[in-house]
Amino acid sequence: MAETVLEFSHVDAGYGRVHILKDLSFHVARGEVLGVIGPNGCGKTTMFNALTGQIIPFHGHIQFMNHDITKISSTKRCRSGIGRTYQIPRPFENMSVYENVLVAAVYGAGLSEKKAAPLCKESLEITGLYSKANTRSGSLTLLDRKRLEIARALGTNPKLLLLDEVAAGLTDIEIQDIMQLVTTLKAEGHTIIWIEHIIETMVHCTDRLMCMSDGHELIVGNPQEVISSKPVEEIYLGTEEDESA
Repeated sequence: MAETVLEFSHVDAGYGRVHILKDLSFHVARGEVLGVIGPNGCGKTTMFNALTGQIIPFHGHIQFMNHDITKISSTKRCRSGIGRTYQIPRPFENMSVYENVLVAAVYGAGLSEKKAAPLCKESLEITGLYSKANTRSGSLTLLDRKRLEIARALGTNPKLLLLDEVAAGLTDIEIQDIMQLVTTLKAEGHTIIWIEHIIETMVHCTDRLMCMSDGHELIVGNPQEVISSKPVEEIYLGTEEDESA
């Protein structure tokens, strides 16, 4: 049985006095790709923010690599091995592709520039950006910005990689490129939680799929079975009655 990397237990979290996550529980095993879907506002990004320490839960616990990280800082969580991307890539546009990843390795993973160099090279190679290492980031296409966002997350040397809609806004062909990249990352042994609205990516690239609704887990299991389930059809995808309304 694979080791549990993350245990998210009965977490309530939100902003100010507003609870977005409501008794949310799930786990992730080493080497697993867990997909997360759900309608806008259901708490997917809030869950990532709670995982990375940008918000502290009101209730519940987060265990990472057998350590309670519920209340530790974002910096310590990153150093402990949680790396993430953001929905909208915001690279340092006047820096090169390599320099962007180097910043992540030095300030995220806490490495010296010398020790960071092999990690940066590996991150650029796996994301297909090595040939563009010296390219100014501001000149990249959207697809390459998405790749750079992943490369920067990899530059923090994560044990758990959080992907937040990395395929959003891309063409069908570009989505296939991202799917292949995630497949490669999984083959390399990375543990991943991937939030995405594009159903094809969730069906073909994840081991398990969780659908969230109103801040809690609605259903989790085999990706195809989850997508085909009645609760997902009604709450996430919409019913025929909804479509005709």
